[in-house]
Amino acid sequence: MPSAPLRQRLLPAVLILAATFAVPAAAAPPGAEIADGFESGRIDPQVWAPCPRAENRFFIEETVVRSGRYAAGMALLPDETMPPAIPKAELARRRSGCLDTAPGAVFNPEDDQRAELWLQSVQPAGTDSWFGFSFRIDSPDAGAGGNRLVVGQWKQSGSQSPFLAQRFKGGAFHLTLEQATASPGRQCRVLVAWQDGYDFSDFPAGTRSFLHGGADELDVELPPAPAAECARGLAIDRTAPLPSPFGAWVDMVVHLRVAGRADDMIEVWANGRPVVTMRGPVGSPAARDQYFKFGPYRDPSPAPLVVRFDDFSRGGSFAGVDPRRFDP
Repeated sequence: MPSAPLRQRLLPAVLILAATFAVPAAAAPPGAEIADGFESGRIDPQVWAPCPRAENRFFIEETVVRSGRYAAGMALLPDETMPPAIPKAELARRRSGCLDTAPGAVFNPEDDQRAELWLQSVQPAGTDSWFGFSFRIDSPDAGAGGNRLVVGQWKQSGSQSPFLAQRFKGGAFHLTLEQATASPGRQCRVLVAWQDGYDFSDFPAGTRSFLHGGADELDVELPPAPAAECARGLAIDRTAPLPSPFGAWVDMVVHLRVAGRADDMIEVWANGRPVVTMRGPVGSPAARDQYFKFGPYRDPSPAPLVVRFDDFSRGGSFAGVDPRRFDP
């Protein structure tokens, strides 16, 4: 959870902005400990740490917004139609793969591409927490072919894959979770929710899970491999398909309590509709803390990609983080 000084700095600022611009999106409602609708007209470095790389750009969006006056934007392979980049901020970094943590790094078109914002505040493993945000993707070619794309990750300390990830393949939105296994250096990836029309070819028929080698290297093929230890102890109740965020805002709410134990729980809503509930061990029991990052991370591609992000909250209730609270 954020420190008391951080909460004291965030809330007065957003309340003043709400009064100035007469938009509710900046105010943190009851149940939200962090609320950022980007109504300050910037990406606040006390809330977010951008991951600068040669192939990306972070900007403030004034035209395509979910609510209020501004949204955050992030682009891969940006062109002259994109708004100007936000000013660089000098921050204490804790990230990997970014120019400010790897000085002198040179972009290689054959490497993965990313434009991620890391939430500065981390939480201990097992924290019961709610996340809400709106996002959209405005790149018609971004989902072409079989290229893997991730836009939004919940991760644990260490180098393992995100324990919950928003993924896209062939343009279809789907969610996966990870489980620790008894096999050294191997994790189990489980498909838990998907958009209508999703291609299940990555997952063995009847199992929708496979073992892989731990770190989520996007340029390494993860071949399906049925294993009895995959989806161990999981109960998954899928109640609705995921909507497409291509060219349209999608409002996400995620409730999670994850510590690699039998009583772990994840619930997901999209546009106010329950999508899936998962119970059982998720992630690694050895992890100490958890963090959230948002933005595109993909296999190498020549296609420009733009993601917009608005109305982020982290808090203690559905009502406190649901982006629909800003609707008239």
